[in-house]
Amino acid sequence: MIKNFKVDPIIELIRSAGELIMQFYNSGNIQVQTKTDNSPVTNADNASNELILKGLSFLYPNIPIISEESDNTPYEIRKNWEYCWMVDPLDGTKEFINQNGEFSVNIALIHNNKPVAGFIYFPVQGWTYYAVKGQGAFKRESSFGRTKFSELSYQRSDNHKSKIRVMISRSHSGPRELEFVKELKNKGYKVKTLPHGSAMKHCLIAEGKGDIYPKFGACSEWDTAPGQIILEEAGGKVTRTDNGESLSYNKHDFINPEFVMWGPGIPTDLLSNHQGS
Repeated sequence: MIKNFKVDPIIELIRSAGELIMQFYNSGNIQVQTKTDNSPVTNADNASNELILKGLSFLYPNIPIISEESDNTPYEIRKNWEYCWMVDPLDGTKEFINQNGEFSVNIALIHNNKPVAGFIYFPVQGWTYYAVKGQGAFKRESSFGRTKFSELSYQRSDNHKSKIRVMISRSHSGPRELEFVKELKNKGYKVKTLPHGSAMKHCLIAEGKGDIYPKFGACSEWDTAPGQIILEEAGGKVTRTDNGESLSYNKHDFINPEFVMWGPGIPTDLLSNHQGS
């Protein structure tokens, strides 16, 4: 399936969802509710979710869908799925509510518990990041009716000892992330922390505008699935802190273990004190 996978219909769909979200964003008609896990959900989340589910079902009627804003199929059934979609119709809901522009629409295709295609669209910026396994990672930028197209290849020209750019969550960072930064400084690294919301952290590392993103708090599979394949296809890695393996998807509870994302060439000793934590 991946060999003949067409990216343009998914890009069109994800951008359509982003345009719908922007109608709520620009009008100020944002209605907020609290879910059972105390996280916020808005009318824009739900509208985007409905649009994406209809679109994916039309394009790929035989591939089941997992979404943050849906009542998902019981694990006993979905554990046998070879393929499935993983959807976050509005990643960074807090950033959306705060209207700081750092939110995205996330779609990933999962094959045997691993992401093999990923799409992330940032409606405010007009950025679309996407990747298909074995085919590279890419970014499209829209400006003044034109599209700038580039292949992502993580590169750093300066010495890592000079500065490590650590991505942290704008709304969800905790004391352990700050301790991680402190440990880097104790090892002699100069550290620049870059706070961002949603999957922007993943994409900026893939683009070479950040180096590492430690995540020690809770987050879900739909938050990371597309960013993982985009970063991997750009040459980076996403690994669990307990065993060094990559993240898996379509698990029983959709909760990720603690992990770190980083670009290629980042010294592995940066993570030594966090393996098995």
